[in-house]
Amino acid sequence: MSILSKYLIKRFFIQSFSLFIVASLLVWITQILRLFDLITVKGQDLFTLIGQSFLTTPQLAMAIFSICLAIGLARALYAMQENYELHSIHSLNMVKQLWQAIMIFALGGLIFQAIIANYLNPISQKSYARWNQEIAADILGRALIPDRFSEIVPSLVVVIGGRSDDGFILDFFANDRRNKERETTYISKKAEIIYDDYGYNVSLIDGTVQFFDVENNELSQLSFNRYSISLERLGKGDIILRNKQLDSYDLIRNSINADNFSSAIIRELNSRFSETLRPIAIILLVGALAAFPTAKRKRSFVPLEAVILLIGLGERAISAIMERYFLAGSYVGSIILFIFSLIIIFYKGSFFSLKNKKLVEPT
Repeated sequence: MSILSKYLIKRFFIQSFSLFIVASLLVWITQILRLFDLITVKGQDLFTLIGQSFLTTPQLAMAIFSICLAIGLARALYAMQENYELHSIHSLNMVKQLWQAIMIFALGGLIFQAIIANYLNPISQKSYARWNQEIAADILGRALIPDRFSEIVPSLVVVIGGRSDDGFILDFFANDRRNKERETTYISKKAEIIYDDYGYNVSLIDGTVQFFDVENNELSQLSFNRYSISLERLGKGDIILRNKQLDSYDLIRNSINADNFSSAIIRELNSRFSETLRPIAIILLVGALAAFPTAKRKRSFVPLEAVILLIGLGERAISAIMERYFLAGSYVGSIILFIFSLIIIFYKGSFFSLKNKKLVEPT
């Protein structure tokens, strides 16, 4: 690797990671404010608030990482354009070193994004889900006072008749109105909070589940000997799918052992692998747009950073829409960026080659 390439890589990483650190800090603060009900409503301590917000940060950091890399690269290239470093690189035929630095920078972004998408984010999701269940178990345990109606979360009311000497909850009743379209009521003679491989559950014994369709004004009922409710669903209302809690190695290994690669697993793996392509795709596009010198002395009316942000958001929107229609849809946005980047590079590269050829032709 040449000295020029090392110098450029250092500049690219300093610009990008300084921006990424600031953006991640803002994301973390936003998550703290979003989860502030852990203290105000759910009675948890400050450590739980900070820990929960930290565990939700990798997923959002993964979404902004490739954009931060692209904006950092654009700023570095624009600074080189202003002080004529970019002009010198092209005039001295050192374009190869420039693109070598850009591709190594993109490869570093790919590796970092792959670690987040395939390992750090699933691990944080698993820890977040487990912690959520522990919080729900704590809230439910404190709220279950005999013969007193307790609102666990808004629109979820629970009451019990008492507790037996062997640890069972007696005469369990819960009414869940969080779903505006369907009201659910759980009634059982006994209940117990259990822990298994899937986390905490409320296991109901000898009872019924009633579903009331609000729109059609219809009531249906299901009787059971034993019925389990995830505390994550009972306490918070949203579920983190088990596939999202396994890193890619465990997900693939378990699927091979069970001889079951379902569409949900393939879709999840495609979503993670497509995340690793985003840094290369958008960095290549930025290189195509900004790695060639121009005679303009003033920046365009629309800053390149804003264009990159719109492109990054648009790419994610296209990929999310395409993912609904076929399994490999999450790759579509990156593929489009690759195609546009290659077209621009081919056009600008041919133009500069022709221009340099004319400059050296004898008169």
